[in-house]
Amino acid sequence: MARVLTVIALLGALGTAACGGRHGIAPTPVPVPTPGGGGDGGDGGTTTPPPPPPPPPTLKVTTIMAFGDSLTYGAVQPAVSTLSVPFQPDAGLDVSYPFKLQTLETARYTSQTITVFNEGVAGNRAQDDRQRFLDDLAAGHPDVVLLMEGDNDLGDLVGLTGSALTAGITAVVNAMEDMVRAAQGRGAVPFVATIPDQRAGAKRGQAAALIAPYNAALKTMIAKKGAVLVDVNAQLPLSYIGADGLHPTEDGYQKLAEIFQSALAAAYEVPPATASVSARR
Repeated sequence: MARVLTVIALLGALGTAACGGRHGIAPTPVPVPTPGGGGDGGDGGTTTPPPPPPPPPTLKVTTIMAFGDSLTYGAVQPAVSTLSVPFQPDAGLDVSYPFKLQTLETARYTSQTITVFNEGVAGNRAQDDRQRFLDDLAAGHPDVVLLMEGDNDLGDLVGLTGSALTAGITAVVNAMEDMVRAAQGRGAVPFVATIPDQRAGAKRGQAAALIAPYNAALKTMIAKKGAVLVDVNAQLPLSYIGADGLHPTEDGYQKLAEIFQSALAAAYEVPPATASVSARR
């Protein structure tokens, strides 16, 4: 009986050693993963938050007035002229280049509110628009004016030659110069655009031959007055002009918006890094 008790005691001691480890040391526990972990950088399973997005660029001007005729209004077909149209405090028709420019500016300068006014009236002439221009300047207080006009004036000159034609083109350019001077006098920077080509032989392309001499005289005036030249004619191919030979297609209006946005950015855009440093000062 004593031998049996001794064997039982020995087996119990061996079992205790097997379960408790040698010298009473408990077994190493199995590590439990930290929720949300998974990194192998020795940081206890924590993750590094992503860096904040870079700041957007900014524009030094925020109020832009687009002024002109049907190419500013956004006409696809001719419309009735109304010289007494009041100031319109919005970007106009969604097909127009000012509306599309507003969309581009809003998407690019997300930390600012950029406002574009569409002051185009279909059928208007530069020589008749001086007072309307003054009224719109007073109502809108723009930082920048995008001025593109002259097609309807040139239509009145079709058939003239020699000194009569030269005098007619000079009169249109003088009207544009008066508007440039008015803008500068009110502290608005004039961005003056050449007009796109017309399609000769099309219904509204009668003045196609007059586009080049008008644009050449316009460029001379722009340089003399210190305005900003936006050479739309050089950047808007004839393929963007619609079937009537005068008005752009919707893709053409989009291209116009991109041309004006590039001109504004070249003059006034502040890159993100510079904007970030300025904000910290």
